[in-house]
Amino acid sequence: MAEYDHPVVSDAFDLLAKNTELSLVEYTSITKSQADIERYLMQHIGTISTVLYGAFSRKTITSPLPGSIIDMLVVYRGDEVKREHPSDIFARLCDVLIKPAFESFIIEGQNALMLPRHGFHFKIHPAYALAQHTYMLPDPNFNEWAKYDITSFNDIFVKENVRHKGKLTAMVRMVKTWNRVSGNLFNGYYLELMVTDVLSNFEITSYPEALCHIFRRAVAEVVFEQKDPANIEFEIEGLDNLEDVVEAMKLLKRSFKLAEEAIELEQENNTKKALENWNKLFPQVLPTQLDMIVGKARNSGIKGADALRMMIDQK
Repeated sequence: MAEYDHPVVSDAFDLLAKNTELSLVEYTSITKSQADIERYLMQHIGTISTVLYGAFSRKTITSPLPGSIIDMLVVYRGDEVKREHPSDIFARLCDVLIKPAFESFIIEGQNALMLPRHGFHFKIHPAYALAQHTYMLPDPNFNEWAKYDITSFNDIFVKENVRHKGKLTAMVRMVKTWNRVSGNLFNGYYLELMVTDVLSNFEITSYPEALCHIFRRAVAEVVFEQKDPANIEFEIEGLDNLEDVVEAMKLLKRSFKLAEEAIELEQENNTKKALENWNKLFPQVLPTQLDMIVGKARNSGIKGADALRMMIDQK
């Protein structure tokens, strides 16, 4: 009878990393919805284009897709838009997209709106192109246009991801998943900036140890605002008030304690208890032992009776 390794914590996190990546179906759902919106806008506004940026371009949108926010620019063409106030452009965009049937709504204090599609949302800003990857968006504080380079953070992120040997992308998706199952206290972009920052002097060699490091370091970071590398005048939606900051610090401290205990338990060869701790941090989403066995069998090309025997042996 063949010998099979028992699943360990690293197997669970490797599978979680894979599970949080968008499937082809989810990716297609986003791009098809983008095309539908663009077609609709061209019928009602004229010649425009749309650009997806942010987490979508960094591949840090988390699966499953429902609840995710996709950043979109509606890019106007022609010189007329440059002479108009952003508020006037945005008002006309709202006339077209804010409809009861769409369940869309304006984001308070921003020249932006949310448009739901199939369980996820597009966050839409009007814009016009200035140069490649650089656009003029409504200034968050004044009724005028402000420069915004949509690749500024991407460039930082790509360099850090290379340094982490490609693991930063999955790490960010895991932290977003933790946030989702913990009550969605944090804004997604805020989390991406904070995670990238707290890992700047750390190398991801183990997902569990990296998570423990993030939870420990982030406790002190949540009291500070995050600046948008694309334009530091743009506010990042963070924690709205002192009560939220305190709640976030408590959540991070609890998470750090559970993660630290889980790592110690694994070092003591108590894998079962370690996985129980991690499951408290990722309820309903951390892969089960059966998930891991099936995944290992599939990756090893084991099929049929051998695969069944593998599952029986692990019980």
